[in-house]
Amino acid sequence: MAYIGLRKPIIGKMEESGTYAEPFALGKAIGLQVTPNYAEGSLYADDAQSEYDKAFSYAEVTLNTSTIPIQAHKEMFGHKIGESEKKTVDYNVDDQNNYVGMAWITQEIVDGVRAFTGNFLYKVKFSEPSEDYATKGESIEYKTPSISGRAMANDEGNWKSVEVFQTEKEAMDWINTKFGKEVVMAADKRQGRSKRCLRV
Repeated sequence: MAYIGLRKPIIGKMEESGTYAEPFALGKAIGLQVTPNYAEGSLYADDAQSEYDKAFSYAEVTLNTSTIPIQAHKEMFGHKIGESEKKTVDYNVDDQNNYVGMAWITQEIVDGVRAFTGNFLYKVKFSEPSEDYATKGESIEYKTPSISGRAMANDEGNWKSVEVFQTEKEAMDWINTKFGKEVVMAADKRQGRSKRCLRV
């Protein structure tokens, strides 16, 4: 298979019950890396390796996105944000980062056929992004935010799920079922629509 696209990074705050709050789009995807890390152990006997084991520990996650919406500062990083249409964020030393579920869609070619894969990380904690600014010069240089975090297994031992579909809509519907709620896109939020679907 060959990956030819990445779209729709989606975040939903993880509640203490293991369910998720209303998920939302985390800007538009530019790049994403998920790197699993494993704990390894070996047992040597009679001058040779007799046992070897390797178990998932965590995965490093790095997302480069077009923007980090105001809502993310509350849901992901625990900051206080302004009510209603106020675009303010207050940072406090006691603010705590939250665990979130994360989803995205990849587009790929499998045996010459285009497919859309839904991807879901069950439990991720991101670090606050660094800020990088530059003055405007003779050419336009875009500065986009990048956030890093760690994905780990939930209480059931699951850390990631993927499923391949023929259409993007099918992949999006699958993501909705993983969150247990329908993703609210920016246009829906502005128009005051809050969509939900049944948990499966």
